[in-house]
Amino acid sequence: MRVLGVNGWPGASHDGAACLVVDGEVIALAEEERFTRNKHAYGEAPLNAAAHCLAEGGLTLDDIDVVAHGWELPKLFRDRGLDWFADDAGALEHLLPKALFPRTRDPRLTFVDHHVAHAASAYYLSGRDRGAVLVLDGQGEDVSTTLAVGSDGDLKTLRSYPPGWSLGYFYAAVCEYAGLGSDAAGKMMGLASYGTPQDLTFGGALRFTDEGFTVGVVPPGLRSHGSTDEETATIRYWLEHLEKVLPDAPNRSVRRFDPRAGRYARVTDRDPFEYRDIAATAQAALERAVTALVRSLLRESGETTLLIAGGVGFNATLNGKLMRMPEVRDLFVQPLAGDQGVSLGAAVRVAAQEGDRIWPMRGSVAWGPQWSPDEIRRVLDASGTAYTEPADIAAATADVLAAGGVAGWFQGRAEGGPRALGHRSMVAVPNPEGTRDRVNVRIKDREAWRPFAPSMQEEVAEALIGTTTPLPYMIVTTPVTEAGAAVMPAVVHSDRTTRPQTVSADVDPLYHRLIGEVGERNGTSVVLNTSFNGRDEPVVCSPRDALATFHRLPMDALALGPFLVRRPEGTPAEDHA
Repeated sequence: MRVLGVNGWPGASHDGAACLVVDGEVIALAEEERFTRNKHAYGEAPLNAAAHCLAEGGLTLDDIDVVAHGWELPKLFRDRGLDWFADDAGALEHLLPKALFPRTRDPRLTFVDHHVAHAASAYYLSGRDRGAVLVLDGQGEDVSTTLAVGSDGDLKTLRSYPPGWSLGYFYAAVCEYAGLGSDAAGKMMGLASYGTPQDLTFGGALRFTDEGFTVGVVPPGLRSHGSTDEETATIRYWLEHLEKVLPDAPNRSVRRFDPRAGRYARVTDRDPFEYRDIAATAQAALERAVTALVRSLLRESGETTLLIAGGVGFNATLNGKLMRMPEVRDLFVQPLAGDQGVSLGAAVRVAAQEGDRIWPMRGSVAWGPQWSPDEIRRVLDASGTAYTEPADIAAATADVLAAGGVAGWFQGRAEGGPRALGHRSMVAVPNPEGTRDRVNVRIKDREAWRPFAPSMQEEVAEALIGTTTPLPYMIVTTPVTEAGAAVMPAVVHSDRTTRPQTVSADVDPLYHRLIGEVGERNGTSVVLNTSFNGRDEPVVCSPRDALATFHRLPMDALALGPFLVRRPEGTPAEDHA
């Protein structure tokens, strides 16, 4: 069966994405933001992403059996008093217009419940026969947390929490209060490690139970009409309460034009770092609520395997705590945990229901666009950029890193999700500790306290992080060993943890070899790895994106396929720091 999974809707969505699943195997996946360069692709249909997936499979919509959307949009719109289409043909034309996707017939259009799509992405792609499934996000159609069980090829929902009690919205409200912005959960997770937790109930607003938690400041039956979610109303309730109970006033922000950057930027009254204790309190409260949910879910289901999806699943610190719970014998966090992942979940849910055997993830989510060496060479030649073609791009790049340089690493197919995993990465040697400040402040133009992650050969993982468990997706934090703290201080958080990626020679031989070449020069096969992008922009997708970002940011080199571009001596990129 051929299924095109999608997320995104014109004017009413974020993180638009598409994937192609053929006979249970993921053939392609891409996010719309990578093509449009609009971070999170707010309000965008996945037009470019869908076109890429079809092209990768050599198909057109005429060849697709089902288009599966990761939201039950007809129900969502009608429940909130919004107009919907008279039939599926109108909806499909609105989503994938014939002017861009010529076809002689329409494939079947199916809308999958949002949390079912999240749960399916974790269950079917985990490779586990059964397990307890926890979905945590802002919200789906009418729930924000779902506890379920996957077994015998199907999913069963046990219970759920309403949108007003969303842990995702709670966390977003604290992000907003601290001046980070409501969509900056990753920033606040990093900030939390510098603070000390205070009152986890936030003045009685959160109460923790054996079954999970309750929320006292947002009506559980909160429902918005005329909009597709309860996000704005829920965050408003929280902000009003936080202002009453927290010792620090909210960190107000405005958008002002920044002549240096040439665009509007967010400016806060105070440094968000001053809110580190509030961030730590929100993180600790989230962890307490979720660990209670997990214990309850495992008791109720009788399972010891835990499968996680939903945007809160990107909280690697939380995931590390869950992995170390004695009740959890096996943990799988779906690495495309956010809404880009429901394109995948909707597709595999439909395929499984039609009888296809789903191929599990194997340590990589590199299903995006790729360019051949000849195509990359043409881009380089057209740009007038000087480059060389070393005999061994891994060895040549390792030379740059061993000399203290920072390089862009653009190889193979683009990854999905927010974590660069060695295909669209910036890399450096994670020692000395000052490398973190250089990459944060001078190169990526972001807060100095933002943490980085290491990519290490799986062979050295036990020595550096004390475990041989494969952690290929950089979505779980672990404590570091004494040896790890000594050799990679630039990627060790203030709480003595890190968010590792273990790299297998079987899954990613070229990246594994780069890390090994660094090890031969520096003694340890590990690199600092961060996403290849500037501030407030998506990860690079194409060779042109990579070149533009390299020329703009003060990196030392760019490994673009088999070609190496070096920063000419005496001609640094404009420094935005």
